Amino acid sequence: MIAVISPAKNMRRASGVLPPTEPQFLPQTRQLLAELRGYSPWQLAHEMRINDALAQRAFADFADMDLSQPGTPALLSYHGLQYLNLAPETLSAEELLFLQEHLRIVSGFYGLLRPLDGIWPYRLELGGKLRFFGQNLYGYWGDALYRALFAPGETVINLSSGEYTKAFTPYLRAEDRFITVDFLEPKPGGKLAMRATAAKMARGRMARFIARRRAGDPEELKEFYWNGYRFAPALSTCARWAFVREPAGAE
Repeated sequence: MIAVISPAKNMRRASGVLPPTEPQFLPQTRQLLAELRGYSPWQLAHEMRINDALAQRAFADFADMDLSQPGTPALLSYHGLQYLNLAPETLSAEELLFLQEHLRIVSGFYGLLRPLDGIWPYRLELGGKLRFFGQNLYGYWGDALYRALFAPGETVINLSSGEYTKAFTPYLRAEDRFITVDFLEPKPGGKLAMRATAAKMARGRMARFIARRRAGDPEELKEFYWNGYRFAPALSTCARWAFVREPAGAE
């Protein structure tokens, strides 16, 4: 079993208890970096639809990046809600090594990352408008990330957002076991919906659950319970597992 998660926009430099490993798709990342260094800050602001301060930061990050150096382990580098709830800095070396085999991070810049792969701060969304060699990033990566993720008989647990799920879905085959986890909660009127902030937190907690439990069997994930989210078999299918948040006060 391998779980896959999205990156975060906020990043940091940090050191971990284990040395960084080398990303699989570093040659492709070097190509992207060479192209990105050809953009001015105002061009990045326009193409990425970000403000001037963020564009200046992105420009500086690309200019200062040295891909010959290892950087920060990816799981420690990303710093969004999902990663705060995963809390990798509190995991043991053994738990991190387990995630190294059972967790992947999809990245528009680095392709597919293992948790300990060393990376540099960057800003590049997979679903963004920037084009490389005449195509968007989905076209640039093609089926390479799908092929790297799926091995014969492997079950992939999809904890990534829709933007990053699209890196795989066009290439799925009938025999692939690709299970998307939905974290839902009731809205007024009884309908169930995903709340983005809560879902990010729950995805991080499930990734942490995998590490702490050394969960190598997808069925173990059905035991996950956090902040009211519980597996709902009646609302789940073989391709989508629903975890529904119980109303406050429910037992």
